Amino acid sequence: MTTRAPARATFEPVRRTTLCLALVIISLRGVFAESITEFTNAVEALRFDAETKDYTPASGETVAPFAFLALNTSKAPVMINSLRTSCGCSAAQLPSTPYTLQPGSNVAINVSLNLAGKQGQITKSVTVDSSVGSKTLIVRANIPAQTN
Repeated sequence: MTTRAPARATFEPVRRTTLCLALVIISLRGVFAESITEFTNAVEALRFDAETKDYTPASGETVAPFAFLALNTSKAPVMINSLRTSCGCSAAQLPSTPYTLQPGSNVAINVSLNLAGKQGQITKSVTVDSSVGSKTLIVRANIPAQTN
């Protein structure tokens, strides 16, 4: 006749493993929470007055002007490293590139869209690359059909 080990002894290794995993998860939760907070603060460090701007040009206008206001809401300087447009018919400018935006200050990002030979709705993007990440802004021009 064989003897069986008590059920408690069989579950002891499982219990230890579960306890160890729970402690690891609790420890990592603090690390991930810190990382998420840092990421959220970095993303929110550079705010814009709008993510999309629309413009309806008057008849005969060949350029649509746009201006986005970027604001540094953090307590540290933010470097705007570059501006990239989605095509050659649009251009984006800062006072200088790279541009350092001090805490609490703002800067205008001027965007122009060439409308020559176009009609209907034109949508283009401008990507702002900074020390706190990238943000894509959208410009749209609603060009009326020309009437003769």
